Amino acid sequence: MSTSRPLEIYMLPFLSFSHMIPLSEIGHLFSSAAQNVTILTTPHNASSLLKKTTDSPNFRVQTFPFPAKQVGLPDGLENFLSAKDIPTASKLYAAMTLLQADLESFMISNPPDVIVSDMFFPWTADFAAKISVPRIVFQGVCMFAQTLKHEVRKSDSPHHSVESDYELFVIPNLPHKITMTRSQLPDYIRTPNGYTQLMEQWREAELKSYGIIVNNFSELDSVYTDYYKDATGGKIKIFHVGPTSLLNSNSNNKMERGHETVVTDNDRLNWLNEKNFNSVIYVCFGSACVFPDLQLMEIACGLESCGKDFIWVVFGKDEEKDDDMIKWTPSGFYQNVIKTKRGMIVRGWAPQVLILNHPSVGGFVSHCGWNSVIEAVSCGVPMVTWPLYAEHFYNEKLLTQVYGIGVEVGAEEWNLWVDSGKKIVRREKIEEAVRKLMDGEDETVKEMRRKIEELGDVAKKAVQEGGSSHKNLMVLIEELKKLRDQ
Repeated sequence: MSTSRPLEIYMLPFLSFSHMIPLSEIGHLFSSAAQNVTILTTPHNASSLLKKTTDSPNFRVQTFPFPAKQVGLPDGLENFLSAKDIPTASKLYAAMTLLQADLESFMISNPPDVIVSDMFFPWTADFAAKISVPRIVFQGVCMFAQTLKHEVRKSDSPHHSVESDYELFVIPNLPHKITMTRSQLPDYIRTPNGYTQLMEQWREAELKSYGIIVNNFSELDSVYTDYYKDATGGKIKIFHVGPTSLLNSNSNNKMERGHETVVTDNDRLNWLNEKNFNSVIYVCFGSACVFPDLQLMEIACGLESCGKDFIWVVFGKDEEKDDDMIKWTPSGFYQNVIKTKRGMIVRGWAPQVLILNHPSVGGFVSHCGWNSVIEAVSCGVPMVTWPLYAEHFYNEKLLTQVYGIGVEVGAEEWNLWVDSGKKIVRREKIEEAVRKLMDGEDETVKEMRRKIEELGDVAKKAVQEGGSSHKNLMVLIEELKKLRDQ
């Protein structure tokens, strides 16, 4: 059989935009290389995928009814972005688990050549073996974060022996000196719970998989790719194929990326066009973060007092009117800052890649979610790091302790996403971090900008023909074809 026949690739994204967007973009990478890609998801999530999915004849979406009623959820609630509390998230996960039978039945009747599935579908590892096809796992993080996860889960990790949650410890044996506190580790690492057991299932499924596909470029993960391979037995293959955000080459694609945008008539772009080069600080904490009003007040005060122009994305206030801002901004903020066009507040989704790519944007206050990190690096924008949950604190260490392209705001505690803002970061720290990043006269900051611009250039070259990520994609396709045809 000829290896010129395209692969039939099935992709199973986790039901969250932060996972769906990059995995669907990886799907477009495969389809652009003349491979057939089918995304397996639910109706509500299918409608929220990239609008350009219909542009390619070999990229399609197959939907499966979401068992909302079986777990006590209302119809249409199919994405973890809509889960504002733990009980709702638990029901969503239960419903996602119930999809397994329908997904398996479809794949048995319509067998793929390869399954690319999110780590949240560990059952696909055994199922892929059952139908004799390889499984590729998508983690949604970088290999540096995977390495730190691997090291801190060990029984002899030094976080077990520190005297307090806020005492620094060094993660041993790594290529760089990485320091953390116990309070910055996830709760399931500090005290084993049900999620710890899930992590073990995902880890076991990963080790059974053919490889890991990563939304990153190999140069940024550097030595940690080989380190992780060695630490996990040397069998797993790792394929860096990103940054996927660089696939969106025109403004319309960047504006539409991933979700219905709040931008109309290019209002935000027109505002940015009026600003000086590198003068605007962009502030966004991801779509899952809804801060309490007290933390929003501290952010507003910090942004007002720092004196810098800003775009601030706020979730959870979509239905509010401008008059309601008085509850979470200081007196006179709207008149003195917003009306004068020194600052702009976006309620809800914003076209992040489009904003980061704008020449007036010189810094990014970020929660350090991986998508945001890799988008900022690709655009050459340094960060004020404000990690919250998930693997965010690991990503912060990559930015600040490995590459020196971020300024820490001083976040001290890992919390669940529903508890974002439980430990308040005060306005003084916010102002100090933003000023340090944006004033630009300090030699450290100048070096930071030089490094991030250099990494941004490397990222762009990686996805071009002949670049490291493009080569990795081609190698993976050829390997998968050989497996199919042997």
